[in-house]
Amino acid sequence: LHARYVLQLLCETRRVLKEMPNITHLSTSYSREITVCGDLHGNLDDLLLIFYKNGLPSEQNRYVFNGDFVDRGKNSMEILIILFAFLLIYPNDLHLNRGNHEDYMMNLRYGFTKEVSKKYKV
Repeated sequence: LHARYVLQLLCETRRVLKEMPNITHLSTSYSREITVCGDLHGNLDDLLLIFYKNGLPSEQNRYVFNGDFVDRGKNSMEILIILFAFLLIYPNDLHLNRGNHEDYMMNLRYGFTKEVSKKYKV
């Protein structure tokens, strides 16, 4: 995705996240399920497999992603682009919790900073 569109996506996602509370309370019932996922670590194939098996996020198909979206794998940016786009479309049905790999120092150590620099040359 061209850097201009990535920047627009990041700015809009930031705006939406700033409006959301720091703690999200979710409840479910037998009639309304939530898929909980964690530790994608830049592995796009894992995210696509989750969506293939469980369906795409929607009002009827809610998701919680428990952090560690980035680092280690080679497709962290693509994962963020997909998750942020779904967050903007379904802000009440897709929830993103920050993990320890969504930290500046972890990004430097485990590869996300290098991936961003390589894909979007400054």
